[in-house]
Amino acid sequence: MKKLFFLLWAFVLGSTFAYGNPDSILLQQNRMMLKLLSNSKVSTQIFLGYRDYLEGNNGYNEFVVKRGYITFAKKLNKNISAKLAPDITIDNEGDGMGDLEMRLKYCYIDFHTDGDYWIFTNPKLLIGEIPTPWISFEEKINSYRIVSSQYLDDMKLLTSADFGVSTQVLLGGEISEEYQKKVNGAYPGKYGSIAIGVYNGGGYHAIENNNNKTIQWRFSLRPIPTVLPGLQFSYAGTYGKGNTNLYPDWRTNTGVASYESEHIVLTSQIYKSTGNYSGSFSDSLGIAYGASGWNTFAEVKLFKNKVSLFGSYGIMNYDDMNQSDNELKRQIVGLAYHIYKRNKIVVDYQRRVKNGDAEGLFEVMLELAL
Repeated sequence: MKKLFFLLWAFVLGSTFAYGNPDSILLQQNRMMLKLLSNSKVSTQIFLGYRDYLEGNNGYNEFVVKRGYITFAKKLNKNISAKLAPDITIDNEGDGMGDLEMRLKYCYIDFHTDGDYWIFTNPKLLIGEIPTPWISFEEKINSYRIVSSQYLDDMKLLTSADFGVSTQVLLGGEISEEYQKKVNGAYPGKYGSIAIGVYNGGGYHAIENNNNKTIQWRFSLRPIPTVLPGLQFSYAGTYGKGNTNLYPDWRTNTGVASYESEHIVLTSQIYKSTGNYSGSFSDSLGIAYGASGWNTFAEVKLFKNKVSLFGSYGIMNYDDMNQSDNELKRQIVGLAYHIYKRNKIVVDYQRRVKNGDAEGLFEVMLELAL
């Protein structure tokens, strides 16, 4: 895509020179655009396909564009870069119901430096509309956002992006290049990584409804990088208030064990939460409900990693305004064919069971990553 942009502007420049007016405003604009595009990256990620709502949905089905991301990244110099990522989704309310709408998910400046500073490596500072510590990390392990949001995001306890400032750092240098190339090059700290930030708290799709700011963090440890480089233990959490004028408590803690290799990905997660980011998990007096549970994810890659079998199973037990116990189960099983890099075709079945009432969904989805 970047080459396409350069070819387009090269054509415009050639046309301008042909007219023999090298000092024209158009030429100056083209020079500025070429300078802007240098060291820039443009990418897209689109989820589209067919969905059949089975159990509990009266057989409703549809063709759909589930989600779309367009990412613009610009390197300003060796220590400063910027990122802009609109998020395309379906409008589910108001006069525009059913339309595709666009909103910003990421819009931030990234200050970073390479090198070791005691046990810390490659520190960076993000300012703006930025990723949150846990969900951004988990998305690099579980690459099936095409199927569903990451578990705590899907349960409406955490969100994937918010307005704020955060810092990230790797621990003890970087893991081997072979591991980064063959398994996972994201967050490549030899002994783990740390991320911590201060946020508005309401998520990237909400305005600030109170004066509270929330602290969110993640600490990941890779205990034996030379023997089992794919093994990591993570602790993530939040401390703050839900995003309403009643200031309900929001405190979430989760512990995760994960393992990644060329052919297997496994995660096991337990969590406990009081309230959530939006403040919706509370009563009319602003008293937050409690929730706890666990979730697992597994992926097995076959046929030279061209095919994957994957699945997830999670249970959340939570309170409500009637002071009664509730249970929500999420079950996912699927098959993926990897076309090229992140491009893939996914067939999956999802089932949610809430206090005995079940809803099922069958999907055939295509992920386009250009």
